Amino acid sequence: MFSAKVVIFLAAVAVCYGAPNARLRQHHLQIDGGHPAKIQEYPFIASVQWCVFGCEHTCGAVIVNESWVLTAAGCIEDTLSVAVGTANLQGTDGILVDVASSHVHPDAPEDGVGPNDLALLKLAKPLTFNDKVQAAKLPTQGQEFTGKAVVTGYSYTDDPSVNTLQAALNLELISNADCKKQLDIFYPGKALLDDNANVCTLSETSNHCYADFGSPLSQDGTVIGTATWYVLPCGAKGAPNVYTKLSNYADWIAQTIAAN
Repeated sequence: MFSAKVVIFLAAVAVCYGAPNARLRQHHLQIDGGHPAKIQEYPFIASVQWCVFGCEHTCGAVIVNESWVLTAAGCIEDTLSVAVGTANLQGTDGILVDVASSHVHPDAPEDGVGPNDLALLKLAKPLTFNDKVQAAKLPTQGQEFTGKAVVTGYSYTDDPSVNTLQAALNLELISNADCKKQLDIFYPGKALLDDNANVCTLSETSNHCYADFGSPLSQDGTVIGTATWYVLPCGAKGAPNVYTKLSNYADWIAQTIAAN
């Protein structure tokens, strides 16, 4: 369910953006075109879970260090926990840790659609690292990337047996100029894309989807982006996916952690 602000915004621009909402309920909330992956391949991924009557996966996240994870600003709710160390959210091999505090980027969009879609979550107790739980390698401030990348996220459907870690390989990193051209096909002149704050991928077969917000986009082991929004419906042919460009926020991440 989108917030009232999102609904008004979408109607105003007459397009369909997918934006983070921690209480979104759908039948198929997974990477479109992904395949099952092992947690040891992507040990830096985490699941942000909304916990009221039990816990439910709502967004992806990236482990920054033993006490902090990074996700999308639109994923922030009360009573959150973070699951790590598992490829199966219905399994028993993972660890669930409460969130002690959340720190949203000061310029994050209120409706979850736009640049600066980042938040840091401080955990109530530190993680213990092993082959299934590791801190991500993050880019330095201003670092640029080209070539292929991988987006990773948790499949989340009505069938608990398939709620597993998914990876979409060989996503082409495209320039923001090319990204805008592709987005203009779907809604001319309405793309909320920032040259400094966003990075895009394009694939004919794979895209992130509803519950993938905050999920890591990585290249050769470095997490270069977190999923922020996409064109509806998921997997629309020719539609790029948009990520928050982490090299634009390396300083903010370090400063926020140091201050808290």
